[in-house]
Amino acid sequence: MSTIEFVLVGAVILSAALVQTAAGFGFSLTAVPMMVLFTDTRTASMVAGVLSMATSGFQSIHGRRHIDWTLVKRLGGAAAVGLPFGLVVFELASERSLKAFLGVSTLAMVLLLLRGLDLSAAGPAVDWGAGFTAGVLTTSLSTNGPPLVFVLQGRRLPPDRFRASITTIFLLTGLVGLVGRAAVGGFTRDVNIAIATSPLPLLAGTFIGFRLRRHLDEDRFRKVVMVLLAAAAVSAIAAAV
Repeated sequence: MSTIEFVLVGAVILSAALVQTAAGFGFSLTAVPMMVLFTDTRTASMVAGVLSMATSGFQSIHGRRHIDWTLVKRLGGAAAVGLPFGLVVFELASERSLKAFLGVSTLAMVLLLLRGLDLSAAGPAVDWGAGFTAGVLTTSLSTNGPPLVFVLQGRRLPPDRFRASITTIFLLTGLVGLVGRAAVGGFTRDVNIAIATSPLPLLAGTFIGFRLRRHLDEDRFRKVVMVLLAAAAVSAIAAAV
């Protein structure tokens, strides 16, 4: 990568950190599609994956008083069970079909939430199902956000609890993914340089994101989440086509 490309990566990191901090998710959703315009997909996903884990860790620690540990244990435990199944799916299914499934299913989730789906009184089976699906998606597509967002929004978690809980799950699953990426030589020269030059834009985006939070009441926050979920669905479908 050239110097100008590393500068562009920094601008993308700032934008992605802003989105992640304001909404609680969306770092990779924002970063990867923009980074692949001037670098390869492997580098983009590696940089986004590592830095997303960093922002998730910070948000998890910052919001630790608001973490819903019951949900985190259910979703995280189920995700751990789903991880090896995702490897099987990755081997048997084409990436195109997986992305098409993710896009269509995510659109269905958005429609259900927009119609007022309320899972606040649902049993733990819903959490186990969403967590398992997130685990499968982690190792098959490196994308685990939609089912977690769906169940936490369906359970009507207020913004602080939503952000703290989902970022904690992202941190736990991200650590597993990081070990896997390191084992297969994912930390290339370009990836290492991009990560080494990321602190300033990462901190700037995080700072702006925290400032933006003040203007997101529960209704506006829910709308932002719906827009990001819809964007994830459209992005996955477009990639499949």
